[in-house]
Amino acid sequence: PPARFVTDLSKGVTVRSDKFIVWKWLGPLTKNYATDLVKDSTEALLKLEEIEKSGIITDNNLLSFNMDVVALYDSLSHKLVMEALDDAMDTYRPDWTPSFRKWIKDLLQLSFDSAVVKFGDDWYETVDGVPTGGVKSVNAANITVFYVLKNLIYNQDVKPDQLMKLLRFVDDGTGIWNGSKESLSDWLSNIRQTSVRKFKLDLTYEVNPISEGTQFLDILYKYDSGKLSTDIYRKPTDANRFLEHSSFHPRHTFRSIVYSQALRYRRIINDDETLTTRLKELKGFFVQSSYPQDLVEEVINEARKKPRCLNYKSNKTIDKAMTPWILTFGQGHEESKAKLPELNRILENSKSWKDEDKENIPNVQLVTRRAPNIKDLLFKRKSIALQTSTVGTMPCTKPNEIKKGRPCQCCKVVSKTSTVTNNNITVKTAGGDCKSRNIIYASTCKLCAKNNVYTGKSVTELRTRVNGH
Repeated sequence: PPARFVTDLSKGVTVRSDKFIVWKWLGPLTKNYATDLVKDSTEALLKLEEIEKSGIITDNNLLSFNMDVVALYDSLSHKLVMEALDDAMDTYRPDWTPSFRKWIKDLLQLSFDSAVVKFGDDWYETVDGVPTGGVKSVNAANITVFYVLKNLIYNQDVKPDQLMKLLRFVDDGTGIWNGSKESLSDWLSNIRQTSVRKFKLDLTYEVNPISEGTQFLDILYKYDSGKLSTDIYRKPTDANRFLEHSSFHPRHTFRSIVYSQALRYRRIINDDETLTTRLKELKGFFVQSSYPQDLVEEVINEARKKPRCLNYKSNKTIDKAMTPWILTFGQGHEESKAKLPELNRILENSKSWKDEDKENIPNVQLVTRRAPNIKDLLFKRKSIALQTSTVGTMPCTKPNEIKKGRPCQCCKVVSKTSTVTNNNITVKTAGGDCKSRNIIYASTCKLCAKNNVYTGKSVTELRTRVNGH
């Protein structure tokens, strides 16, 4: 059997109902119930800065720690998930009826049961554990882990006074302890033993002085006399490789990769000297992936000049009408984009719109669609899977089309069928027309009953080869 059950349920049989339930009920419930969550490293940085501003860290005698649930999704039993979901609904959704709660839980169980995987010639389904890659999996895991920590840590009857702060992202956590290293190690050891015994969840943890680096997500943080210092964290197994510059992608793709990584460093690292060192290392990583040195330096310098910003962009709804100008990305794209302000000014001053309020005037915006790539040209997976594509040979002369000169003689003998049968053996044909080159063709004799198919090959156009016969 497979060692680990990893599935992509983004197109699973329950994906539509899963997305609706997460959006309508399960997502909001998770936010209300799992109050210890940070949604990403940016919010983690904001929380760490709040600790610095609060003034609770006055010296270097405190300790910091991190902890992690071992193989979380594989270790979560369905019974524990449903137990945690019941507690969340009892706490924050007491108005939900028993039948509605059962409906939510049944749909969650159906989502778990729908996760199957093929390994070799056999199909496997989960006996227990939450499928990695499921739409509901993250919310189910967040609710369950909070329920476990609620019983082990957050409950006032068991929460130690030495625990000053605890942050969590799914199964990763970090905290600050005001006590001895021995007391913290004993407490974490007891937490681990109780978690394994009661919930079948194993924990790993690491303890450090507050003035030394502690890892949380991709952040390495420490407090020196109350002052926060953050650095980028890379796993020892990180190969530090990026998309090879020799790959067939537009130039802006490589610039975006360098820029996003440099901006990530700029956001996480709050010390300019450390930032200089890390960006120098980052430059070496990109050069190692065959990126031009001048490109890397230019983009990194551009990102470094940006002010360090931890604020989230506001999602303001735009009521103004928008008219899309759909354009395939390629030559003329940037020129068309530059013409948009002028085009919108012409619309505003036009006879049809000049007396209208500005918010009612359509705002033309450029919408870019991807040009067909090699995969699109060579392999139309959807049409093949649905068997909606016509793969027979078609005449080069369209119906009712009148061509100048001599008409194509090949069009008269072309069969539009998508298969060729000879001696009870049927094969599918590839798409093409009379002008196709580098082909294998089959000619069927209508007089013969057996062995009535002649097969040949040609590098010339089909019509040239047929006329040669």
